Amino acid sequence: MFEGEPDVGKSTMTLMWAAMVSNGGPWPRSVVGEDESRNEKGLAEPAGIVLVGVEDDLADTVVPRLIAAGADLDRLSTMARPRDNEGRPIPFLIPDDVDKLRRAIEEVDARLVIIDPISAFMSDAVKPGSDTANRKALMTLADVAEQTGAAIVLVRHLNKGTGMSAKHRGGGSIAYTALARSVLLAAKLSPSEDRENTEARYGLALTKGNLAPASKTLGYQLVSSSSDPDSPIVLWAGLLDESADQLVGADGAKGDARKAAPARDEAERLIREILAAGPVDAKEVRKMVQAEAGCSEKTVTNAANKIGVVKTPVRVEGGSRIDHWTWALSGRIKPQSDKGST
Repeated sequence: MFEGEPDVGKSTMTLMWAAMVSNGGPWPRSVVGEDESRNEKGLAEPAGIVLVGVEDDLADTVVPRLIAAGADLDRLSTMARPRDNEGRPIPFLIPDDVDKLRRAIEEVDARLVIIDPISAFMSDAVKPGSDTANRKALMTLADVAEQTGAAIVLVRHLNKGTGMSAKHRGGGSIAYTALARSVLLAAKLSPSEDRENTEARYGLALTKGNLAPASKTLGYQLVSSSSDPDSPIVLWAGLLDESADQLVGADGAKGDARKAAPARDEAERLIREILAAGPVDAKEVRKMVQAEAGCSEKTVTNAANKIGVVKTPVRVEGGSRIDHWTWALSGRIKPQSDKGST
């Protein structure tokens, strides 16, 4: 499952995945792991992809975005939509037409299938509120995935359940989340959060992962392609601390302020001591405070925000990329004069 609110680039993201599979990579480092011996170009040979009902128009939107993402179009296939006697397209329905999907996968030896959005392709006979009916329908897709070896990605929107955990925010039946082996969430980042070492505007988080260890949330931006300004592409922007629950504002992710206050107070004291002589690399500050106070990185960040730490990016030569950030107490940014007070 891949889910999120509108305008977080879900279709752009899935088309980028399609491009990656068509070329065998490269994948973000946090996805393939930190082992330097791994193949930098990905973990598999280039493979075929089947796109089912992407919401955008194929010719004027989907194909240009695939080209912008560097996809090998020869490896991509879309489900042909037959028409009735009046020329109207006959929709692909689940579970009725799953055999057609299996044949499409086998024809191009696909390893990735994207159904976007899944809600548009569920048969009217599958009652939206019935977990049992939805599970039975989705099991037909699970069978196809097992038989063909293809990964099937179902795209859906979030519901309006503010305060609910990420696992319960997907639209429709909970059977989707229960049956899926992996659930990814895309969300806009709150502008109120003060993040360092990243220019991310969105986060890609793991809500559920049965086949892999827990991973960090990936930050990303949506930017115009240099080759086609009208076609957005995904630009990775580092790792984030926020979990899927935090990205959706789940009540359980807010923490208990009564328990957090003492740790934050101690973190504030340590930060003031470390920065008393001037700016220090933010990573070093966080590491020292966490080790001394025994608190989380989030607590350190909250403490720094509360005392008004000045956070300054240090760019590499030429200023095109941020190398690291420094923290400083207000008034300690510039070196002190010999005649100045300390």
